[in-house]
Amino acid sequence: MSEKLGRIRKVLIVSNQQTTGPLWVFSLQQQKLNVLLEADPAQALRRCEIDVPDLIILDINSSETQTLELIKSLHSNLLAPILLLTPSHSEAHVIEAYKAGADDCLYKPVSPSLFQAKVKVWLRRFGTIATDDVNPLKVGTLQLFPSERLVMLKNGGAVQLTNLELRLLYHLMNRPGQIVSIEELNQRVWGYTAEADNTMLKNVVYRLRRKIEVDPANPLIIQTVSGIGYKLAAE
Repeated sequence: MSEKLGRIRKVLIVSNQQTTGPLWVFSLQQQKLNVLLEADPAQALRRCEIDVPDLIILDINSSETQTLELIKSLHSNLLAPILLLTPSHSEAHVIEAYKAGADDCLYKPVSPSLFQAKVKVWLRRFGTIATDDVNPLKVGTLQLFPSERLVMLKNGGAVQLTNLELRLLYHLMNRPGQIVSIEELNQRVWGYTAEADNTMLKNVVYRLRRKIEVDPANPLIIQTVSGIGYKLAAE
């Protein structure tokens, strides 16, 4: 269960609970998983830029509004499924959590056996780009290394990508000079979800341009075709 494509699966636990947080970490480490623990939601978001997780578990003591905002931020930036552990038995809150982007909710207290079973299910179900099976791509001065989620730039610098950025750049680089429609990119980038929208796609394009363009405000690499989609400049 702990390996896929020769890679140790990575689980991010966001928890400010002094009792249950370390318990979940220990439980998953026993399953030979790579477990990351962050107590601060803002730091968790930054961590995801570097250590892209395969699964995110939220066990935080905060207001329902703050929890929903965190779920929305994670969902808009990452492909990893989100498992929410919630002390609230309010059906309305759980429904809002699903709308915000949570993939599953468990009412606390949660037994270790149920917790492990849920983690196994979601890791088995979830798949990002099979990066270990994808060859590096080169278009013009850009070189993409999917297995490392790295892109090499013209100036020799290397930039780390999130899962969403990787998917977007990968599909554009596979069709240099061709227009890829908004609808197709939504499907390709978000994969198994059908919830992506144009605003979310624009946000990923914006973040990717900030990483690879010399002047993100006047992009030369990822070009917008108004009302239709995007294309990667074929140098």
